[in-house]
Amino acid sequence: MSLYDNSIFACSTFPFHLMPFQLQRGETVELHSHQYVEFAWISQGWGEHLYQKQISAVKEGDVFVIEPGEEHGYQVTGDVLAGYNVMFHPSLLQAEFETLSRVSSFVDFFYVEPFLRQSNHFVKHLQLNPLEQIEMRFLLNRLEREFLKEPDGYRILIKTYLIELFIYLSRCYQAGHHKPLASIANDREIIARISEFIALHHALPLSLDQVSQMSGMSPSAFKTKFKQATGKTFVEFRNEIRLQTARQMLAETEKKILTISQAVGFADLSFFNKSFKQAYGVSPGAYRKQKA
Repeated sequence: MSLYDNSIFACSTFPFHLMPFQLQRGETVELHSHQYVEFAWISQGWGEHLYQKQISAVKEGDVFVIEPGEEHGYQVTGDVLAGYNVMFHPSLLQAEFETLSRVSSFVDFFYVEPFLRQSNHFVKHLQLNPLEQIEMRFLLNRLEREFLKEPDGYRILIKTYLIELFIYLSRCYQAGHHKPLASIANDREIIARISEFIALHHALPLSLDQVSQMSGMSPSAFKTKFKQATGKTFVEFRNEIRLQTARQMLAETEKKILTISQAVGFADLSFFNKSFKQAYGVSPGAYRKQKA
């Protein structure tokens, strides 16, 4: 089985996989994509990471996240390139990620940085110092032990350790004063990129404070510039995309209305129903019947 095969998970009810990798000089991993999250830590050596047709140097201590569906690959530029890959489907931690998405440092590390890595001038990622790498190895060794031995309760501990790992890395990201959008000097471009990010991740429980912090602007300045650029408030812009997505899901799937509401980011079904009717003149149920 290939390390990058979408069928890598041994159990469909627990979509998690962890394994070390080691590539020698001259070896490459061709561009590929998969429908799970891939988290990588480079523990030794030098190489290049190809991501969305961009090339960035990677070395010992580098940590990065690859979102589902994004093409990437590796090539070795030193004698060796070694590290760990942790792979899991987002559904494994759906509830936990909903809570973590309210923490700005986690959003910056796990969502914003991979999103911005697609742009021509943004190739940054988290670089752990030697002490942080010691802790990183400890956290990964615990995960690996549970994954390989499968003792009683291992699934609960794997999820717990995985959350601990991401919280730790989010703190490292914050401590390093990483500001993903800081490399963009133009306010108009910052608003444009944040608008793209909101559209792509509309289901996240992002707050105005979080997105204004992402932009490096005060909430009042962000509100003014966002409204000028989009013609809508942050909440109006986000909810419009959520409702458009919900309308498509109602027409094209048989999923329950509650499931659709939650999938697009509405935690309150009654508010979803009210918002949908205000936007389209009919309730979600009536809209589905019209499209049947």
